[in-house]
Amino acid sequence: MTEAPVLEKPALTQTVVKAVCRMCHGGCGTLVTVRDGSVASVKGDPDHPVNKGKLCSKAGAPSIEQLYHEARIDRPLMRVGPKGSMQWKAVSWDEAVRFIARKMLTIREQHGAEAVSFARGVSMNNNQIVTRLANVFGTPNIASINYYCYGPRVAACTLTASGKFSGRGWDSVAIPDFYGKPACIVEWGSQKRIANDHGLIGHTPVTEALRAKPFSVIVDPRRPSACGPGHIWLPIRPGSDGAMALGWANVIINEGLCDRTFVEKWCHGFEEYKSLVAEWTPERAGDVTGCDPEQIRAAARAYATTKPATMAWGTGSDHIGRNAVQANRAILALIGITGNLDISGGNCFWPSPRLADTEKWDALSEEQAAKRIGADRFKCLTLRPTIYAHPPSVFKTILSEKPYPVKAMIVIGNNPAVCYPNTSEVAAALRKLDLLVVSEIFMTPTAALADIVLPAASNLERDEPRLYMHIKGPGGTHMDTSTRAVARVAERRSDWDFIVSLAHELGYRKEFESVEAIADEALAPLDMSWEEFRQHENVLEPITYKKYEREGFGTPTGKFELWSTKLAEWGYDPLPGHVEPAESPLSRPDLADKYPLVLNTGARTPMYWNSNGHPLSTLRRLLPEPLIEMHRDTANARGIEDRAFAWVETPHGKLKMRVHLTDRIRTDVVSIPHGWWQPADQGPDFGIFDVCANVLLGSDLDACDPILGSSPLKAMLCQVSRCAPDPVAPKPDPR
Repeated sequence: MTEAPVLEKPALTQTVVKAVCRMCHGGCGTLVTVRDGSVASVKGDPDHPVNKGKLCSKAGAPSIEQLYHEARIDRPLMRVGPKGSMQWKAVSWDEAVRFIARKMLTIREQHGAEAVSFARGVSMNNNQIVTRLANVFGTPNIASINYYCYGPRVAACTLTASGKFSGRGWDSVAIPDFYGKPACIVEWGSQKRIANDHGLIGHTPVTEALRAKPFSVIVDPRRPSACGPGHIWLPIRPGSDGAMALGWANVIINEGLCDRTFVEKWCHGFEEYKSLVAEWTPERAGDVTGCDPEQIRAAARAYATTKPATMAWGTGSDHIGRNAVQANRAILALIGITGNLDISGGNCFWPSPRLADTEKWDALSEEQAAKRIGADRFKCLTLRPTIYAHPPSVFKTILSEKPYPVKAMIVIGNNPAVCYPNTSEVAAALRKLDLLVVSEIFMTPTAALADIVLPAASNLERDEPRLYMHIKGPGGTHMDTSTRAVARVAERRSDWDFIVSLAHELGYRKEFESVEAIADEALAPLDMSWEEFRQHENVLEPITYKKYEREGFGTPTGKFELWSTKLAEWGYDPLPGHVEPAESPLSRPDLADKYPLVLNTGARTPMYWNSNGHPLSTLRRLLPEPLIEMHRDTANARGIEDRAFAWVETPHGKLKMRVHLTDRIRTDVVSIPHGWWQPADQGPDFGIFDVCANVLLGSDLDACDPILGSSPLKAMLCQVSRCAPDPVAPKPDPR
C-alpha cells in the first residue's frame, strides 16, 4: 500500500518595516510586521528618537483593526437616491473623478470659482496639496478647523513674533521644549501627554520631563490625571485666560522679575503693556478667574524665577471665542518678558525645514483672494499661515447665498457634521450643496450626505511626503515621510493621489504632474529628491536658540511686539487685553440665572482623536460613550448619581448623557468630550444629535474672536439636570 505524501506547509514570508504612525497627527516610530502580505502586528520602535518604543492606545491593535475593518469604504460610491438616503452605486475611480471635475467646472462657469469650496481637517498631511489645487482652480474658500484649533496660537505668535512666513527660518509657534530639562512646567489649558499637537509628540517627552520633578503649575478648570503633580493648581474659570495672564504679568513686572535685557532690547510697546498690566492686580484677576490671588502670585513667581520654565499651552485658550487671539498673546507675553522665549527648556521656535513653497499662492488672483469668506471681518484670515475661509461663515453663506452662492464642497480628512458648532446648521448647509464630495475611511455623518464618497487610504496605506507638522524632537525638527504604504487594500487612495487625479481631469497636468514631482519640487532646497528622501528614516534640521538675536523678529518692527503694529493697522486693540466670552456669568448675568454652570466642550480622551476611532471596537471598549464630567458636590445638589443619565442644556441645544463624578473639576464647570458620533446607529445622522457636543453650541459670528474668528467651544453657560426615570411599560391586563 502506497503511503500518502506528506504535504509540507508553505513557508511564511515575514518582514518588519519601520513606519510612522498616523493614527493622530503625531508621528511615532513603529515596527510593522507584515506576514504573507498582511499586517500582523504594530509595535513601538525603541530606536525612534521621540517615542522610544512607546505607543498610545490608538496605535497597535487599533491601527490593524482600522486597516482591515469590514465597514471601511473600499470603492468609490455615487449617490443614486435622495440626499441622505444612503443609496449608492459603486463606480470606478475614473468615473467618480470625471463626474466631480465636470460638476466643478460647470459651477465655476455659472457662479465663479469661489462657489466651489474645500474643507480639510487636522493637517493630516493634505494642507499643501489641497491649497495648491484650490489656488490653481481659483477659489479662496478652504474651510479649516485650524481657525479654532492651534490657529489662535499661530496667529498670536505671527502677530507678536512671527516666523517662516516673514522670511524667518523657524516655525510659527513657540513650542514647549520638554527635551531641554525644564525646571518649571506650566500646563495651561493643555494635556500634552494625551493630545499631541503642533508636531509635538507628548506622551514620552512630557512623561520623562515630569519624572525629573520640575515645579508644576496647572492652569485649568479641570485637574486631569494626565497633568503633572500640580504643586499649584489654578482652577481658572473658562474664558478668563487673558485676565489670568495679565494678573501674572502684574506680579512679574511689579516685583522686578522680568528679563531686563529682553525687555529693553527686544520688546516693542512695553510701557503701554505695563500700563495695561498695572490695572490687573492679582485681586482683580482673582475676581474674574475665580482663583485665589495668593496662588496667582505664587504661580507667577514660580514661573518667572524657576529657570528654565516652559509653557505648555493648548486649546484651552484657543476655544474661548471673543478673546482667543489676545489671550494667547497675553500668555506669549509672559514667555517673552521672563526670558523663557527660544531657550533650551523654555518655549522654542523649532527650525522650519528648508522646503519650497508648493501651495501656488501666486496662482490665486488678488480679485479672487478678496472674495475669501469671512476675511473681510476676521482680518487675520488674510495673513499667512492662517489664510483660510471662516467655516461658520461658509456654512451661513451656503444657506443664504450671500454675498454669493457656494454650491460645492470637497471634503478631505474632515467630518464637518461633527466638528463644527451648530450641528443643525452645518447639516442643513451640507444637504443644500449641489455637489458634496467626501474622501473618507468610514461612512460618517458627513459622508452619508455626499454625492460622491471616495475610499481614502489611512495609516499604513499612504506613501507621500510630509510637508507640514514635522516632528519637534531632540536636537531639532525631524522630517519624516507621512507613513509607509505597507499594505494595499481594495481601491483606497491617499489624499495626494486623489487631488492629483482630480487636477488632471480639471486640466492642470502641468501643475500636478505626479505626487513624486510635487515632492521633488518641495525638497529641491535640500538638494534631495523624493526617492532619495525615502531612503532616510528622518532628516534632522538642527535647532539653535535665541535666533532673534541674529535675525530679529519677523514683525514690522523686528521686535517682540507687545503692542502689535499689525493689529493697530487693522483697527483692533494692539494690546493683549481681556474680553469676556459672549455668554459668561459676567457678560450675561440674565442667562446665568437659568444656566448657572459653565460648559467646556472638547476635553481630550486618550483613545479617540477628534471624530476618529469611534468605529473601532478596540477603542470603543475603552470608552463606549461620552460622559458629562462634573463635581460630585454639584451633582449631589441636583440629585444626580454617578453614571446616571442627566440632561446638559444650553440656550442652543440639549443632550442626554451619563455623568462621571469627580473632585478634580471646579464646582461650577461641567465638561464633555468632542467629536462623538455613533457608527452603530442608523445613518445618515449616526446619532450626532444624541452625542455630539456641537449640538450645544451656537454659531453667532459676534461670539467669535474678532481677529481670527475662533468659535467659542468653551466658556458658555449651561445647566445640568437629573433625568426622570424611564417610564415603566404598563403590564397587560390579566383579565
